[in-house]
Amino acid sequence: MNKINWDGLRFFIAAAEGGSLTAAARLLDSNQPTVGRHIDALEAELGVRLFQRSVKGLALTDEGSHLLNHCREIQALVVRITRTTTGEEDISGTVRVALPEGLCLEVLTPLLPQFYLTYPNIKLILNVSSNSANLTRGEADIAVRLFRPKEGDLVVRRLGEMTMGLFTSRAYINAFGCPAEVGELAKHRIITYGDQLSHLPENQWLLEHTPPAMQVLCSDSTSTRLKATLSGIGISILPHLIASPDSSLVPLLEQVSLPGNEMWLVYHKDLRELTRIRAVVDFIGSHLTAAVER
Repeated sequence: MNKINWDGLRFFIAAAEGGSLTAAARLLDSNQPTVGRHIDALEAELGVRLFQRSVKGLALTDEGSHLLNHCREIQALVVRITRTTTGEEDISGTVRVALPEGLCLEVLTPLLPQFYLTYPNIKLILNVSSNSANLTRGEADIAVRLFRPKEGDLVVRRLGEMTMGLFTSRAYINAFGCPAEVGELAKHRIITYGDQLSHLPENQWLLEHTPPAMQVLCSDSTSTRLKATLSGIGISILPHLIASPDSSLVPLLEQVSLPGNEMWLVYHKDLRELTRIRAVVDFIGSHLTAAVER
């Protein structure tokens, strides 16, 4: 470890965030063979495999994930040292973040007091929408997306798998009972997604198992579906990271595996050196990852 090529860590971080040698080369203004050589050398020096390689790109191994966490700590330390030596001790400025409404209201918003204690001089502009903000056109600085972006000029960071479950309230169970198996969903009052999100796999699964007459409420708003479920209107599909912490909700048919979504944190490569961007990226990324892993 004392002989480690520290420059190799820079290539490792770019490959981990980009998800492929090609993306890493683009981020570093390098080329694919050079990135590959640095990563091969780093793996040889450490004596571990950092990535699983496939036609789909690079996936971090457990050892790679562990190293990436340490690398981000090193990056944060370097940023602090730079701010101290240059007199830039306060991170300030405006950061525009685009993310799904449910994640914003139910997960991020409760964390904002902690964020502002750490970064009192950052102004956040939260763009909450079912539509994806175009980062290349500057519609947002940072975005949380439930699919992996394909644009080559973006830095992408996988936060984890957002798993889904069926939930209802105790009031609903007292009034209507609860399904013992998937086939019984057809007899229950169901809350589904609205028009814009109806195509998502988890909603299609729900539509396949319930007749239209029992679909009593539709909404693209995760918070609306959550509140409707809590009020006893029916059964809905909700992300575990939003629904599971709420003891008022009752999970149903937990043995059933429902379609989920990968969660990605994305920002334009031109912004990656800005301290305010890195601060928001690290804060949101670490807390959303922790929420997914709960």
